Amino acid sequence: MTFITLRDSLTAHRGLTTPVVWALVALALWLLLPLGRPGRAFFPLNYDFHAFALPPGFYWLVPVAAVAIWLLQTTRLISMDRISDWQAALALSAAGGVIFFLFGTGTHFGWGALGTVLALLVSAGSALSSNSRIRGDTFVGASVFIALVFVTVFIVFPLLLVLRTAVWIDGTLTLSQFARTFASPLFLFLDNPFTEISEMGRVTTMIWIGAVTGAGLSVWRTGRIALSWRMIRPIVIWTLSGMAIGWALGIMIWGRGALPSSLLVACIAAPGGTALGFALALLGQRTRSKPLRGMLSVVSVLPFITPPFVIGFAIIFLLGRRGMVTYDLLGISPIDNPLYGIPGVALSQILGLAPVAYLILRGSLNGLNPALEEAARTLGASRWRVFCDITWPLVRPGIAASMLLATIESISDFGTPLVLGGDRNFLATEVFLALTGRYSQPEAAVYGTVLLAIVALVFVGSRVVLGAQGFTTVTGKPASGAFLPLPVWFEAILTAVALFWFVFILALYLTIFYGSFVQLWGINNTLTFQHYREFWQVGWPVLWYTIKLSAASAVPAMMLGGLIAYLVTRHRFLGRSYLELGSLLSFATPGTVMGLAYILAFNDGALLMTGTSAVIVLALVFRNMPVAIRASMAGLSQIDRSLEEASSTLKAGSGVTMVKVLAPLLLYPLLAGLIFAFVSAMTSVSQVIFLVGAGNNLATVLLLSWVEQGRLGRAAAMATVMIFGLLALILLLLVVSRRVDVRNSKKGMK
Repeated sequence: MTFITLRDSLTAHRGLTTPVVWALVALALWLLLPLGRPGRAFFPLNYDFHAFALPPGFYWLVPVAAVAIWLLQTTRLISMDRISDWQAALALSAAGGVIFFLFGTGTHFGWGALGTVLALLVSAGSALSSNSRIRGDTFVGASVFIALVFVTVFIVFPLLLVLRTAVWIDGTLTLSQFARTFASPLFLFLDNPFTEISEMGRVTTMIWIGAVTGAGLSVWRTGRIALSWRMIRPIVIWTLSGMAIGWALGIMIWGRGALPSSLLVACIAAPGGTALGFALALLGQRTRSKPLRGMLSVVSVLPFITPPFVIGFAIIFLLGRRGMVTYDLLGISPIDNPLYGIPGVALSQILGLAPVAYLILRGSLNGLNPALEEAARTLGASRWRVFCDITWPLVRPGIAASMLLATIESISDFGTPLVLGGDRNFLATEVFLALTGRYSQPEAAVYGTVLLAIVALVFVGSRVVLGAQGFTTVTGKPASGAFLPLPVWFEAILTAVALFWFVFILALYLTIFYGSFVQLWGINNTLTFQHYREFWQVGWPVLWYTIKLSAASAVPAMMLGGLIAYLVTRHRFLGRSYLELGSLLSFATPGTVMGLAYILAFNDGALLMTGTSAVIVLALVFRNMPVAIRASMAGLSQIDRSLEEASSTLKAGSGVTMVKVLAPLLLYPLLAGLIFAFVSAMTSVSQVIFLVGAGNNLATVLLLSWVEQGRLGRAAAMATVMIFGLLALILLLLVVSRRVDVRNSKKGMK
């Protein structure tokens, strides 16, 4: 204690407070490291871009600010609160000077600029926390600044560039690119001169049908027609809504192009996947068969360890032009095969989205209070009435969440339309083709903006459907009773559906496994190991590189997600809502749009990083971080704040509290975020396909290229290795986590 007291007194005497220390660290980095670099390579360091070798600029604010921050602390000519404010302002001004110089001159940032700016942000955050502008200690203040900057630079700024590129062309604010894109047959093609029908006429008919239907429903709901505006207003709203729905249905049914194709597939896949997932969740909760519950739990893991287009790839093996079922068993001619296009893409997405919906809806069903159903049955309600009046209203939030996620995933799906899309265009693929095939950044940005608008409309629509109703059934009191079993006939139907789905999924995966051992699928079924030998020579180096990058991105995603969750749930500060919404924005944004955003943001100028592994890791970190945020927020909501207060009473800082108190209690949410981040990085394709190059290719991109080139055996070999490897890894981590849980419980019992 004597040493600590002596150290604190010396520190206070010399004015070496935390803001001063970090300002001096920033000055040291500014002196020792170059601010810029000549190209994409981060090493070796090029001192031609050192501060003393560059022409004068705003970056000279760094030494001035560092000295001023130290002098303010030592002289103490003003009050402590004012000193902290001035120190924060000086640190932020110096950081802004470095950033302004880099962006103004187009100099690529170097290690000196990066370290200097981060150190200055820590100095500013610690200064504002010392006078309670930010409620928390130095760790909290610095973390708030760094988290806000990271979210702004790697999520918000790239997305804003997408919107800017769509409307700012050749130095002019214009909507001409929107007009050209909307008029293109690639986007919307209604008036087809090669058909006998009038597509525009049928769409107009659908609009009138929607208008009449909407007006009729409004009158039926109100029961009468009056001339007052209060009664006419709902009729107008319902009529306009019916016209919009009629227009949407019309262009989806009779239109061609990317917009109707994506909307039609989403309207099929999202309800289909959600309905199938709900049936499986209902069966898994209330079936009398324990083996069936275990089967559903196992199969629900498969979509997370499978690249998103591999199911479509397997469907080609089974139902394609030379498929085992369509060609060998049913004898359907390859020319007459209806798989490619809307049917194949929708089928593949339904199979992939059903397990995701199952996991969401299983949680919603398990959260119900069985006493409500028992009370209704006691009052004489039939099982169907219980389901309609109690079970269904309470699972509506889960249904809406599943529909929202399924719609977003369907619209943003990139790999499946490339594999099974046939002659159809889709919004997600047109973003890629506009940028890499037609070399038009504004056109790609317009497609990206349309995707963002659709996702926003779906999100708002789900909130409107749910409304402001309450769905709380968990009150803190232990729930009693058991859920009502399903009627025997209904359980038999659901069991048949589940078994058919399970057999079909199993057949798809076995087809991939078998296809990796045959010479040429559908033509020469001679067994061979040639594909695995080719994979080992060509694919394994890429797969190993993918594993390293995925591991490098998973840990920061988990740590940054846990930190942001802690800041958002435990502290109040200016920009808290922005930090929460911005950090979750990347997960709701389609992957192709985020990939395009990273190309626009990091392909030139101060933030040049494309062509390096760093930009891939950053893209994966901020893409997968929101899952760790949500998991950690859920875990923090169950931890009593008194534990942190006790730690603070014992003079432990927020950083120590996070590491020694909260982190052990958040082991499983953090582990879940880590697993998801790694697996998602391994199977990601839509975002990283823009960022890979000859020297940093990824496994999923290589796998997709093999499928497009017709090297199906080699692709099947890589897919088999990835599926079995990821499944083994997940099972290993689950076993380890359970062993840790058992040990902790035993210690607690002792």
